[in-house]
Amino acid sequence: MTGASTHNLRVENLSIAYGTGERALHAVRDVSFSIAKGEAYGLIGESGSGKTSVAYALLKYLRGGTIRTGAIDIAGNDILAMSPSALRDFRGNRAAMVYQDPMSSLNPSIVVGEQIAEALRRHRGLDERAAWQRSVELLALVHLPAPDALAKRYPHQLSGGQQQRVVIALAIACEPDLLILDEPTTGLDVTTQAVVLDLIQELRHRVRSSILFISHNLGVVAQTCDRIGVLYAGELVEEGLCATVVSQPSHPYTAGLLRSMPRAADRAFELKPIPGSLPDLTRPPPGCIFAKRCEVAGAECTERRPGARRLSDTHVTRCFFPERVPELRDAGDKTVAPAVAAVAGPGAQPVLEMDALSLSFRQHVGLPFFGTVRETRALDDVSLSVPRGRTLAVVGESGSGKSTLARTVVGLLAAERGVVRFEGTALASQAAQRELDLRRRIQMIFQNPDGALNPQLRVGDIVARPLRLYGRAKAAEIPARVVELLEKVRLGARYASRFPHELSGGEKQRVNIARVLAADPEIIVCDEPTSALDISVQASVLNQLRELQAAAGLTYLFISHDLAVVRYISDTVAVMYLGRVVETGPTETIFHGPHHPYTESLLAALPEIDKPRRPVAAVPPLPDWGGKGCLFAPRCPRRIDGLCERVAPPLADTGDGRLMACHVPLSGLAAAQAAIPATEPA
Repeated sequence: MTGASTHNLRVENLSIAYGTGERALHAVRDVSFSIAKGEAYGLIGESGSGKTSVAYALLKYLRGGTIRTGAIDIAGNDILAMSPSALRDFRGNRAAMVYQDPMSSLNPSIVVGEQIAEALRRHRGLDERAAWQRSVELLALVHLPAPDALAKRYPHQLSGGQQQRVVIALAIACEPDLLILDEPTTGLDVTTQAVVLDLIQELRHRVRSSILFISHNLGVVAQTCDRIGVLYAGELVEEGLCATVVSQPSHPYTAGLLRSMPRAADRAFELKPIPGSLPDLTRPPPGCIFAKRCEVAGAECTERRPGARRLSDTHVTRCFFPERVPELRDAGDKTVAPAVAAVAGPGAQPVLEMDALSLSFRQHVGLPFFGTVRETRALDDVSLSVPRGRTLAVVGESGSGKSTLARTVVGLLAAERGVVRFEGTALASQAAQRELDLRRRIQMIFQNPDGALNPQLRVGDIVARPLRLYGRAKAAEIPARVVELLEKVRLGARYASRFPHELSGGEKQRVNIARVLAADPEIIVCDEPTSALDISVQASVLNQLRELQAAAGLTYLFISHDLAVVRYISDTVAVMYLGRVVETGPTETIFHGPHHPYTESLLAALPEIDKPRRPVAAVPPLPDWGGKGCLFAPRCPRRIDGLCERVAPPLADTGDGRLMACHVPLSGLAAAQAAIPATEPA
């Protein structure tokens, strides 16, 4: 994969290791790829595949790692031969990087405009006035509102999406030859992610930088990049045009990633997680790196490494049997998901009710004693219910009130008005005031498993604690019960002696689920339980939740911003915006449409591999109407001027099993949305 002057990046036979001697971890082995000028190249793979190591190596930023072999050329510059001082001038100037966490790139004590201006003064030699003016222009270029005023704000005064756009402005300030994006949208909600992706596409054509886009999300890469490289356990196993790789994968690992993806257009087929786990890279196997997890491996796969096999001018795979890969894809397409047992029939009484819940947060703004108090309505008269054995999914952007609702249900937050009922009985607003058995029956799976797992306890002790606390097993029975729970989440007895830091993200979340199951709950509140997981691990956790529900009749309140996940897991859906429910009803009815305009915008923003995504408008500032009118009106493409901004629409029955808060009649929404590509399979 050599290149000439038409390429801004050439990587040849790159190998990276951490540590030395027999214990050295061989994170990257013999990776070669190139990126042409103005081209976007996606590098995907699970956690631990070596994606970020490659990115850091390009700027010679490795900490604790060593580049064993290889060559890196960026716009004619030999990176590995550069001196430290030359590298300091090169980074941020000819090559720049956007990290997953924008705050890791921003100085919290300096206003954002000055941070951009500083880079311009250093690398472009601009004076203070010119640098500041250019920083404001760059903030406008990334579509930030009121750039003159925003330039004078500190990073903590911006939303996550605004922070990420500031980092992008900082990265493109010097018009670099190479822009490296390391999971730049992973922590963002679906709408903010879409805005950032549209921005990247626009800037790519305007600045003409080459882009290396690193992600574990195939949908994001497929809609952003021209070509894609699939990295597994440090080896580039497949490379080709995005459209070719996602429609005709030639490596079993790529096919496995595709089979693990939930899609908003498809609920009927079961997700197929990739079996097994990454190999021990301190002792890489002599054969194919994927052989032990591969469903089509032959004898030679374990004996020698497959070389690069060119299937076309643009498509390369490292597989002895690429002709067998379509069998994997076809088998996945025909696997029907097991139906969840119908514990609750039509008209069944709800086991969990949320009745008119309201909660506000107050924040002091300005100087002490002289500022004002800003009130944010996190929940505004929210009423929902869930029958036993069913799943209610609550979706919406960041700030919509989803997690606040979840924490209110379990008693971590106390509602100012309204009540939560369990089996018809009102619950105390705070968990500490609820009876021990009620706390046992309603449990919560948190988004970040690290926050729920004591790092000083072994896994066995973590899982055993609820058994003791709630008296679910006698002392002599606890060890066997712990093993049973670990096996139920497909971990096994050997994990009982491990500490949380010895586990992967997916393993930690499964321990978290086992801990929750130890309480023998009836209701589980799942707050974004898969948002931080790799695609295959996410598939495993989602299937696990469905299987447990079918076996034990569990009831789920499932919080998410990922509509593809929601369609796979839920029976009913509630869509929230700024603390209000704007649409709720059966999952298939919600996805079939016509949609509330806000639901329509969420679906439009969803990156999927098999449908185009429409450009999404940047989110404007929140309306200041004193609670009057529809809060979504400033963003709504279906707005009725003179009505929507003055009168809040009620949550009314649409006649098809849904409730919707919209002044536009269902027939009007149907006509307006008729030209939008369907979210159903043809």
